[in-house]
Amino acid sequence: MNKKVLFLLASINIACATIALGETSPLPETTAAASTTASSCVIPDNFPEKSWDVHIDSAKPDVKTDFFLLVYSNSPSFCAKMNKKEKLKKAPFQCASENKFGWVIHGLWAESESAYINKKDMGHPRFCKGDLPQLDFNVIKPYLCMSPGAKLLQGEWEKHGACDFKTADEYFAKTLELYNRFNTPPIDLKAKPAMNWMKENNPELKEKWLYQSGKEFGICLDKSFNPISCPKKK
Repeated sequence: MNKKVLFLLASINIACATIALGETSPLPETTAAASTTASSCVIPDNFPEKSWDVHIDSAKPDVKTDFFLLVYSNSPSFCAKMNKKEKLKKAPFQCASENKFGWVIHGLWAESESAYINKKDMGHPRFCKGDLPQLDFNVIKPYLCMSPGAKLLQGEWEKHGACDFKTADEYFAKTLELYNRFNTPPIDLKAKPAMNWMKENNPELKEKWLYQSGKEFGICLDKSFNPISCPKKK
């Protein structure tokens, strides 16, 4: 075999290797940025919240659930607001611990489509099983890095979860499953840019209308927990 043929074969091999390496190149930086929300946190033995019972208000047990809304809250913005109102003691784990939370889950809400579209309607399913006993801390503890507050989790279970789930464990486990399903925005984004970031960095959300209110945003899901476009409000 002459030198020209050998040179040609070597060039082909180098080209193929270059293509192969290109196919396994790292993901774009925008995808890697999803790691900015804490997926773990430090839960002290002397947990600062001693009681997390909640007060029942505006029960709507007979309203049917049309879809769900997974709501994200920006923890630094929330804590800044609590600090301004001198109410940090109401969220000691979220706002005064060594943890630095980013976008956390406010809750997974049962929603009525008509109430979502028109606030004057009869309302969403709420407190469907009435006043429930305070949950054991061991039920709440596995989910504190997702929703950093025992009273927050207790309230979300009583107000929203009890309308469609048999137990708090089932409700929290489904919420955590959804939390882990989607890439989460960088901590420094405000709600509207964060909502757009979600659409750009989660293929399931690309063509969907998302929820945004104040400093929070959310993903609408059907009753099988697949993303859908949120209804357009009047």
